[in-house]
Amino acid sequence: MIQDAVKSLRSGLPVMIFDADDREGETDMVFASQFVKPESIRTMRKDGGGLICTTIRMNDARATGLPYIEDIYSKTIKIPNITDASDMKYDKNSTFSITVNSRETFTGIPDVDRAKTINDIALYIDNLQKNTMDYKDFGRLFRAPGHIHILIASDNYFSTRRGHTELSTYLVEISGLIPSATIVEMLSDTGRSMTRSEAEEYARSHNYVFITGDEIISNWRDKN
Repeated sequence: MIQDAVKSLRSGLPVMIFDADDREGETDMVFASQFVKPESIRTMRKDGGGLICTTIRMNDARATGLPYIEDIYSKTIKIPNITDASDMKYDKNSTFSITVNSRETFTGIPDVDRAKTINDIALYIDNLQKNTMDYKDFGRLFRAPGHIHILIASDNYFSTRRGHTELSTYLVEISGLIPSATIVEMLSDTGRSMTRSEAEEYARSHNYVFITGDEIISNWRDKN
């Protein structure tokens, strides 16, 4: 199934990732950021319905100086306990960083604008790795706040966390693509997230690859 997922991502098609029954129990639709088009955003918001976010690896975030948003909040918001995540049911922390818009967008929210911002994030990461851009270029390319939520994947992936941020970023990276995924939670008309069976049926009806977090993490363990 890993190879099927890799083939889909390389072709610009989405992959459906179910994290685990003992975690969120949710399925995310995942695109490789470099291939996101306005049509991809339209599919994500209409068929997914959750929050559209774009991931980066920890080392790229560190090289850019991008913080976790809770670190900013804890230093600037004086409301007691506002960043206390001890009651989070599925994890110890989130992976949210700042929100951005490409400076070449208008409001930043239409499908064409969000696709542009996501493509520019992928382009920046690619150039960062090639040492043809650095953190100063990030401010030249983007303004904050914006409409794309950046998520930072944990160092060494699943050593400390196994959320959709890590699962999707790892899968895109082993596909040989720019290591950034764009993801959205699949929501149901019941008012809740899609169940695994609902998400599997959606994947079958659209001929999309459905893969579990356990399969992805097993691949990572085999390589480490």
